[in-house]
Amino acid sequence: MLRIFSLPYVRRPIGIALGASLAINVLTLVTPLYLTQLYDRVIPSRSGATLIAIAAITLVAIILTSLLEMLRGLVFARAGMGLYAEMEADVLAVSRKSALAGAPGRRARAFEDLEQVRGFVTGPIPAALFDLLFVPLFAIVLFAVHVWIGVASLGCAIALAIAAWASRRTMARTSDEIVMRQRQAGDALEAHLASAESATAMGYAGRAESQAAQLNRLSLTAQISSTVSTSGVASIARGIRSASQILILAIAAWLAVNGQVSGGSIVACSIVFSKALAPIDQILGAWRQVFSARSAWARLAGIEGEGDLRDTLRLPAPRGAVAFENVIAASPGGTVPILKGVSLALQPGQSVGIVGPSGSGKSTLAKVMVGAWAAARGTVRIDGADITQYDAEELGRPIGYLPQNVTLLPGTVADNIGRLNERDDEAIVAAARAANAHDMILGLPQGYDTPVSGLGFGLSGGQRQRIGLARALYGDPILVVLDEPETGLDGEGEVALNQAVQAARRRGATLAVIAHRPSLVHTLDLLLVMNAGTIVKFGPMVEILPQLLPQNQKPSQVVRT
Repeated sequence: MLRIFSLPYVRRPIGIALGASLAINVLTLVTPLYLTQLYDRVIPSRSGATLIAIAAITLVAIILTSLLEMLRGLVFARAGMGLYAEMEADVLAVSRKSALAGAPGRRARAFEDLEQVRGFVTGPIPAALFDLLFVPLFAIVLFAVHVWIGVASLGCAIALAIAAWASRRTMARTSDEIVMRQRQAGDALEAHLASAESATAMGYAGRAESQAAQLNRLSLTAQISSTVSTSGVASIARGIRSASQILILAIAAWLAVNGQVSGGSIVACSIVFSKALAPIDQILGAWRQVFSARSAWARLAGIEGEGDLRDTLRLPAPRGAVAFENVIAASPGGTVPILKGVSLALQPGQSVGIVGPSGSGKSTLAKVMVGAWAAARGTVRIDGADITQYDAEELGRPIGYLPQNVTLLPGTVADNIGRLNERDDEAIVAAARAANAHDMILGLPQGYDTPVSGLGFGLSGGQRQRIGLARALYGDPILVVLDEPETGLDGEGEVALNQAVQAARRRGATLAVIAHRPSLVHTLDLLLVMNAGTIVKFGPMVEILPQLLPQNQKPSQVVRT
């Protein structure tokens, strides 16, 4: 965990924080010195001038201490923000990768981990760790007052340190289990809420709730068990702390009675001893936060650098030629191939319809074609270049992709169509018109400025589909891949979809349309038939389509309008 402070964006402020901590701890000694002088010199001599002088000095020291503590807090805050800024890109990248992999639970909470570590760096614990370095300074002062006070203080500090170690051991045994149980319970609750409609409709809502409640109880049980164990150790530590304070006062008073120390030293020793134990006490009370931050940092350390993108030569904008060379692909993180040795070639401006039964690999083919999924073996080429040679951002601009399940981002309809680029009203409207969605969007409460909630809730499935199609056509992409674009559309929507497909063909885009029904793709140039992850048939539409239709049935007879 301490490795956080060795990172370059955290290490730079360390010198300032260390210097501030040194000054803070030295200035802390002014208050017990003031009390010693007050009892031993001012009161016996009844000197008002001395009182004013030492009171003024003490007030200045207190003000300086406050300013230095403020400075130290700002330094740690900047260090925390530096850590956040440095790792934010990695966290975003791996979160996106996990979403592509269909396993959001693996990295979905990475931002929570990053925020937890940032909160640790900017919280009170780093300051306590720095103050811990100066405990020997206070021990020297106590030994200077009297050796027995120093010995007693050292013994009490060792006893408190042992209690802290015991608390740490107890917390270490339960910390990871608590985090695991909490995340299991959180994932179960999210899944339960996401499937609420299906569970209610099909009568298993009660069982789903029981499952989520059971995982939540396991999480609570782990937390209660940890709390009982650690609270017992913490109670012992508090007892040691109180007993130590009484012991130091008793020893100082006994020495004062015997004339070995002054009366003012009694109060002064109590204050110095309290200051010496304060960082130990503070760390002891924050073990849970320390272990949570440590676990979060361990998870973050595992993803640091995963989001780095290697530098790539900026290739010319693609013209739309696509080639698959013996491509084998599985879902990210999966081991079972979905595509099995697929080879095909599309020339710029060609259009292909892709059909086949469910589970034949059509959607995987689309995802690999646009670079959303990577090929496990083989090569996908765009204009002759391996798709991995392209910068992802640069390649994405001339590609239009409509997935099976359209999700929208928080913002407005215009923001989503424009792919969150700097707003270009003409291009946004042009894309909506190309998708034949312009009139539908104007019918929304605020037109193009209609707010869209997370994932597009609040819009019907057909509306999301047509906005997604407009997004796919934004900027006149040279490669357009539509995965079952007719999903959720009514008759009017399918007519608009066919018109959009034909418009994309006329302007020369390379087009791939996945459909369950040949009727949607019969006007395209080529037809590709898939089954079990392989290409069964691939060739001109006029040759392949008749082989799929019942005898004596023409393509025009299956067109839905």
